[in-house]
Amino acid sequence: MNFTLHLTADCNLACRYCYETHSKRLMTPETAMRAVDLALSFGHEKNGFSLFGGEPMLERGAVETVVSYAWEKANASGTTVRFKMTTNGTLLDEPFLRFANEHSLEIALSHDGLLQDVQRVTRDGSPTSARLEPIVDLLLSYQPNAVAMQTVMPSTVDRMAESVEWLYQRGFSRINTAIDYRPDAGWDDASMAVLAEQYARIADLCDRHFDDARPLSYLNFMSKIAAYLNDRPCLECKLGMRQPSVAPDGKIYPCNQFLDIPDYCMGDVIRGIDREKQLAFYHASLDPEPDCEGCAIADRCRHHCACLNFSLTGHMHEVAPVQCEHERILIPIADDLAARLYDRKSARFLLNYQDDPLD
Repeated sequence: MNFTLHLTADCNLACRYCYETHSKRLMTPETAMRAVDLALSFGHEKNGFSLFGGEPMLERGAVETVVSYAWEKANASGTTVRFKMTTNGTLLDEPFLRFANEHSLEIALSHDGLLQDVQRVTRDGSPTSARLEPIVDLLLSYQPNAVAMQTVMPSTVDRMAESVEWLYQRGFSRINTAIDYRPDAGWDDASMAVLAEQYARIADLCDRHFDDARPLSYLNFMSKIAAYLNDRPCLECKLGMRQPSVAPDGKIYPCNQFLDIPDYCMGDVIRGIDREKQLAFYHASLDPEPDCEGCAIADRCRHHCACLNFSLTGHMHEVAPVQCEHERILIPIADDLAARLYDRKSARFLLNYQDDPLD
């Protein structure tokens, strides 16, 4: 079973593209431990928890408490448990990273590369890149495969590829880029054209470094390539089933973007999950998206994600135009990269995809 625990709604930064409403709402350790008890009560052999904010490291004590508690309970029952946490990194230190490695806590760092000081600033507008320099070294020394999570806005998209290359040269092998999906972000035809150019440059970068001793794994491309070559559709949403979200007050919702909307509450950590509501949300998410009928890439894009659709349009099955255009740009470039790697018989590519349907 996998739960997302919203430990805090507070943050110590004021990123230019942040869509969250920050507040002092906190999840108590008692609520977090009840969430762990509930997740483990389903009896699954493998369990996972995503520790979410705001900035979760503002509640470092709660992070350590819930991780230690879940770790001990899982070990006692003969099951396994893993943890994920995305952080801005400003509060990481060596004792915490040692604790993370001892307890299978995988850390992803929100870092925008060369765009960091433009986009990710403190509440008083101060830059953060210099503050993160020693922390990046420390994180990569403990978790060499830590993911760098980059975000770009229309005003900064022209430096996306340059920033990905900077992150790679800085030591990150696994990099993911998200675009600023906010409805008022300002994407237009011109900025989307620049986005396409930048993705093409990143594909060239991946081609150059794919078989290096430290290969570049650009997750935006890798997920699309894997979905095609393994003959499976883009990851099914499974709303309410795959990753329920627990709010700071202990109420449970089908996914992050439905948090605190009363109509989507499907239980709490004391009474458990209302199975009837959970199944209703899941089955509702399976309805087709009318605008996507007949689309050639429908099986490979994120149009199916009810959570993302809801957050952008207010409807589970209404896809935002910017999301549609993004996928139409991304998928052909990922396919071209795969074809290039196959044609030049990339050792790493062929090792991962032995039964290649491109043959």
